[in-house]
Parts: sequence; structure tokens; C-alpha cells
Amino acid sequence: MKSYSGKIFIGTMSGTSHDGIDICSVSITNKQIELLNFGSYKYPNSLRKDISNVIQHQKLSLNKYIELDKKIGIAFGKSINRFLVKNKINKNQILAIGLSGQTLFHAPKHKYPFSIQAGDPKIVSMECRLDVVSDFRNDHINLGGEGAPLVPEFHQKIFARKNSSLFILNIGGISNFTFLDGKKSFYGSDCGPGNALMDAYCQTFLNLPYDKNGDLAKNGKVHHHALKKMLSHPFFKKRHPKSTGKEVFNIKFIPKELLKKSPNDILATLTELTAISIANSLHAQNKLPEQAIICGGGIKNRFLINSIKKLTKIGLVSSSKFGLDPQAIEAMAFGWMASQRFYKNQLYVKEKKGLLGKITRSIQ
Repeated sequence: MKSYSGKIFIGTMSGTSHDGIDICSVSITNKQIELLNFGSYKYPNSLRKDISNVIQHQKLSLNKYIELDKKIGIAFGKSINRFLVKNKINKNQILAIGLSGQTLFHAPKHKYPFSIQAGDPKIVSMECRLDVVSDFRNDHINLGGEGAPLVPEFHQKIFARKNSSLFILNIGGISNFTFLDGKKSFYGSDCGPGNALMDAYCQTFLNLPYDKNGDLAKNGKVHHHALKKMLSHPFFKKRHPKSTGKEVFNIKFIPKELLKKSPNDILATLTELTAISIANSLHAQNKLPEQAIICGGGIKNRFLINSIKKLTKIGLVSSSKFGLDPQAIEAMAFGWMASQRFYKNQLYVKEKKGLLGKITRSIQ
């Protein structure tokens, strides 16, 4: 059994792609954040379909929500236990689990702003017999933020280089970025859709989970009229920082005129929409960053990455060049945020600082 200088925190992430649960163990000290283990676990098919149905149609009865909340909590708990057994991690070394939850609805600009993060932390705590830190997004909103993206301060910790401005791009269901100025300042924002629309089309009409490597899109032609219509959505006209989710970018967002085209053309157009929204976010910075570092599942879509490269004027590199698995970074962030809440360290939310996350104590 290995021992580490820092206490271990478990980080979890299930993003807007809702394809499963990413889990990592991180050793955290005052000076270092070290990724120890990482793994991904699929949701049961029936649960994944239930989550997808809620996200795409934005309809859910109260009793179904409670049921889904518990089922997602059980899925997280069982996956974490499998992860701990597989990696031979002693629970006595773990201080807490950082639970991302599953985003079902995100409304930071509502009259009564909120974000629904399903996955009952009490169930996760009971399943794993460990303390759980959860509900980071609603605390972020209550402090004046948008509840997303939550990771900019973590990106600052692991990527910042003195006198080097960086653009950290995360492509999940929704794409978001962190801008690091090379000094002490940083901020983050959503760009728009990442994989969300492409995946929704593949799952709804092609019986495919996603467009692997972007191979279908690569052989299509962009439908410019539909593209222009999608880019006219008010979200793209808002200034950064801003946040969004699948309550906007779901299957209903795709124009009917585009859905009449061939699958290749539809996916080529949706890919171009994602690439343009990312490129526009990058070029909207007051100072063009020296480099863009890419992480998240979207990095596997080669055609998308090549499309972004064509639209931008700076170098794009994978976070793996920095020794960090692109898929693990968001889960690492939740492990780190759990440690900050555990030690009562306040995090930045716009101009303020505050505690993020609620602690559910384990009953041994």
C-alpha cells in the first residue's frame, strides 16, 4: 500500500455529456496537487436514457426527480467503491469525496437563480462511508457567480506560468474556458455548445452515442443559412463571463431546415458552430493568449480540433503535454474544491471570496 505526503481526496465529474462518471484520487498539500489514479465508469443504460430524456426535454415530475436523484447517487456511490477497490486505496487515507452531481437544469439568471445537481450526497456518503462535499454550483450562484464554469481557480493552480498568458479550453457537452494573464488574474466563462448538439443529433437520429473522431462531419458540407440562424441566438451576443447548458443547447435548438439535410451535412454544421463559438471566445480576449491548452472529452474529436485550429491564430496543445490527462482535469478540480471546503479555504467568485460546497458527514 502506497502512502502519500498529502491526504487523499476523491474527485468526481459527470458533465453535460452525461455519458458516465469520471473519478480520480488526488494527493493535496499546500504546495502540490498530484493525480494518483483516474478511471471512468458508465451509467447503467436505463439510467443514462432517463438522464438524457430529462435534459433534452426539460420535463420532470417531482416524484421522478426524487427517484432520479437517488438512482444517480447510487450510481456515483457504487462507481466510487469500484474505483477504490480497483486502485487499492485505503479509505482511512481519504478525507472527503468531491461530488459534482449530474446537472439536469442550470438557471443562474432566473428570478430565483438555481442549478439542479442530481445525485443525493447522503446516499453517496452511506454507500462509501466517507464524508462528501457537494452542491458547489448553487453556492457559487448564491455568492453572485453563474455556477459555471467552476474550475478557473483550479486551472490557475495547475497551469499558471509566470509572464505567460494561457487559454485553458475544456470541451465537454458545453465548452468553457479559463483565461490566465501570466500574473495573478484569471477568469472563466462558457463559450457555448461543445459536444452537446452533435451528440444529441447522433443519439436521437442515428442510434450512435457520438460522431467518433468527427468522421461523419468530416465528409459533410456546412449549411451556412442554418449556421447563421444558430449563431444569432442571444447567448452568443452576451459578453463574457456567461454560462449556459442543455436547457438551451439541446435537440430542439437545431433548426428544422438543417434536420432535413444529410447526417454528414448536419454534423459538419454543428461541428462548425462549436468551433466558431470557441474561436470567438478566444478572440474576444483583450490580449490574445500565447497558447491554448485543451482538455475534456471533446479533444477526441479530431475534426472538431482541426476546425478550431483553422479559425484561431495561436498554438493548441493537449493538457497531456503538461502531464495531465485531458479527461481527468475536471474530476481533479472537484477533488481540489472538496479539499478547500474541508479546510475552510474560501474561493474566488467574481470580486468576492466564499466557501463553496456543503459537507455531508459519514455515519460510520
